[in-house]
Amino acid sequence: MLSKLATKISGKINPFPTGGDMVFSNLFKRCPKTGKILGINKSAWPKWSLLFAGLAACAWYLFRVIPKPSRAAYPCQRAAAPIRIGFLTYCVALAGYAFSFTKARSLLRNKKHVLAGLFFAAAIVSLFVFIANDAHPALAANPVGTAKGIFPGRVAWVYNPNAAKWTGAGNYWDAAVNPQAEYNKSFTAGVAALSGGKNDADSWNKIFRWFNNAHGRAGTGYQAGDMIAIKINQNNTAAPAADHGNAMNANPQTCVAVVASLVNAGVPQADIWIGDPSRAVTDNIFNAIHEAFPNVKVVDYFGNNGRVTTTNVDSVFPNNDVKNSESACFYNARYIICQPLLKGHVGGIITFGSKNLYGINGILPNWQDNKKHPANSALTAYMTNANFGGKVVLWCMDAMYPSPKLDDAPFNGVALAPFNGKQMSSFIMSLDGVAEECVSYDFWSTISGQSGGTSYINNAADAGAGVADHWNNSTAKQYAKNLDPNANGIELVTIRP
Repeated sequence: MLSKLATKISGKINPFPTGGDMVFSNLFKRCPKTGKILGINKSAWPKWSLLFAGLAACAWYLFRVIPKPSRAAYPCQRAAAPIRIGFLTYCVALAGYAFSFTKARSLLRNKKHVLAGLFFAAAIVSLFVFIANDAHPALAANPVGTAKGIFPGRVAWVYNPNAAKWTGAGNYWDAAVNPQAEYNKSFTAGVAALSGGKNDADSWNKIFRWFNNAHGRAGTGYQAGDMIAIKINQNNTAAPAADHGNAMNANPQTCVAVVASLVNAGVPQADIWIGDPSRAVTDNIFNAIHEAFPNVKVVDYFGNNGRVTTTNVDSVFPNNDVKNSESACFYNARYIICQPLLKGHVGGIITFGSKNLYGINGILPNWQDNKKHPANSALTAYMTNANFGGKVVLWCMDAMYPSPKLDDAPFNGVALAPFNGKQMSSFIMSLDGVAEECVSYDFWSTISGQSGGTSYINNAADAGAGVADHWNNSTAKQYAKNLDPNANGIELVTIRP
């Protein structure tokens, strides 16, 4: 589209005025007699949208980065980088073409044929650069770190509109609006996409073997007696209760789906622990798990009414922000499954998979009693510490009902396509924790209109915990490896069970 401007500059086609009048004449319909604006020229706006986006991206960079250069690493700047670089490339190539072509014509009239030929050649090169950039799709941000996984950097976005069907009445987690069979189907499809497995047993066998190959147990899969601890998010329940209303806590159906997949894969119920050792597991979650799998241990801080409690192991998490301990059941586990929620946070902007591991840090149910709160160093350490993120065999973001805040009810529908006003009804799953956090952030930031709180993600990528990458835009949702299969970066795989 913009390559047509090159032809206009050459003088072959020039139906519009120059300068600012050219822009307005393209964007608006004018009265041929009076010159007054009569309306919008809808066909012209798409041609100029890249110009405006490029100008905005450059202005945003100058406004944010010049006062504080470290902001150049922020996700918003990284996401805008392709637009900014593409815009500048357009400008340089177009200016080079215009100057070279004009100079060549002037030299030709003065019969300086050699110099004219050189400038014509320069004009042609500039034109090819311009056209090539005009036809090239927008690229995702430059990835940081090294991708992990059976398919390195793969993130499974499992979207099943039949799973989360809450319409605002009652509780979002009610069984009547969350068919368990659909949740099970979604989770099974997710682990299959990450592993290449044919069913739960095959998928988990491949995942465990991949994990053990990198953790000193090459050639082995799951072994009887290996404890698996599933960390859910019960942040809004500081005391035992029947349920938590519509404040964002773990979804009972997601908890059951994760356990069901493991049991289907042959993991004994007695080897599975699930819960939040720093909070209370409410009845709506405990009952759903216990009725389906009575021998699975449900852990919380209080250990009442069928739940179990746990001690802490000290000196396993050296960090000045928070305690140095870890809940014993997670410390003793061979594998951890991190099951966070797609929601915001009043202080940290977001509270995803890394922050979910704060709950196994030996903290107390009343957050004010903990004195300290994890900053970037702790959030990075949760992803890189051998006893925390180093044990996570699967990162499964519960994005069925995203929320803008820590303790609010979820959004009642999401405008972003393909949800189009209905629930997000998704899992975002990966064997690469950094990649999962990035994709989760891209969705949440677009949906909520908020940004920030992601420094720990890039820091974790730099420390070897996975690959940080961001999509090119919220419509295409393409990452580096989607655009180039040989690239280092995220590959987002969309699953529609």
